[in-house]
Amino acid sequence: MHYDTAIGIPKRRYFNAIDGLRLLASVNVVLFHLEGIGGLYEMGGSPAWFFRLVKGPAFHASLFFILGGFIFTNMFAHKMAEFSAWAFLKKRFRELYPLHLITTLTMAALYIVRRWGTDGIDVPKIAASLFMHLTFLWSICPLGTLNLNTPSWALSAMFLCYLFFGPALKWSLTLKNRAAVMGWMAIFFIPLIAWGLFYGLLGSPPKLYQFFHAFAPVRFFEFGLGILLARFFMLRDENKRSGRFLAIRGDAIVLLLLYLLYMNLSSYVRSGLVATWISYHALMIPLYLAAIYTMAIEKGVFARIMSLKVIQKLGRTSFYPYLIHIPLMSVITLFCERVLHYKKFLHSPLNIAVFVTLLYVCSYLYVYAVRNKRRERKAKLNVH
Repeated sequence: MHYDTAIGIPKRRYFNAIDGLRLLASVNVVLFHLEGIGGLYEMGGSPAWFFRLVKGPAFHASLFFILGGFIFTNMFAHKMAEFSAWAFLKKRFRELYPLHLITTLTMAALYIVRRWGTDGIDVPKIAASLFMHLTFLWSICPLGTLNLNTPSWALSAMFLCYLFFGPALKWSLTLKNRAAVMGWMAIFFIPLIAWGLFYGLLGSPPKLYQFFHAFAPVRFFEFGLGILLARFFMLRDENKRSGRFLAIRGDAIVLLLLYLLYMNLSSYVRSGLVATWISYHALMIPLYLAAIYTMAIEKGVFARIMSLKVIQKLGRTSFYPYLIHIPLMSVITLFCERVLHYKKFLHSPLNIAVFVTLLYVCSYLYVYAVRNKRRERKAKLNVH
């Protein structure tokens, strides 16, 4: 890692293996949602280990929030003096909001089509739901609204994180030693525990689950943990151990983390609603932090696998499948049911496998054959 001695922090570095983690989390969440709406029904819950990982899910939105803080901190820390929060927000908005708009309107249209002439359409409710989704307020107050696109709560909460990213980044760079960083990481972990305990004290009512699950101000602490992890990584001494030792240690840590993640999904740990909440929203966080740190070192077999070009490139496109998989699956399922009179599209593992493969391939082609080419043309026009 190269250091900028003028400001005492590393220059920008890209972590190829981190993109592999992004892909892993994205695929796990996509399968989790598809299984939840009836996908893979014909497999009958077998093999058990696979459904344990999918239904856990083993990797979920918390990893996205931590990765967001980690990646953006490493991206902008070296040029903090010229960082523009407004420019950062505008760029993220341009990249993500059009797709968010399309998916939200698609789910609203599907709601109308499915209920047309049957149960009636609750116009005030759908209008309120559209307002809350499209203004990014849904993750703060989802109560009494329709769930137009389940993954969109994460985008809503992520934009709150983006709003406070600049000050949080600047503050993190004032931390000059790893002990201070670890102390603040422990403090940032407290709200994640307290929020789950508060939910438990209320009796863990299912009708409030989405509110407690998505609440953006609490999710900011996961994003903040990613910022602090990036600072912790910056302050490491790379000269302490040899590359071979780091590779062996990295693979051993990854194996241990995979084992702990798998055990955390067991019925022994998730013995009740509160225990399940703590398992999902708290116990996984240290494991995710350790996994990101280990992958960032990029030593060992697992890191090399995650850094493979195809995995790395797919990982960079993974937020698109995350946002569109439910609307797209809903449209295909409706077409199959209403036009083809085929009511088992979701049930077939083969259908799901083909759908997920096409989902990621099309996202890959869009990013690298359309979006990036458009950016290159725009950059050339700006130069001239």
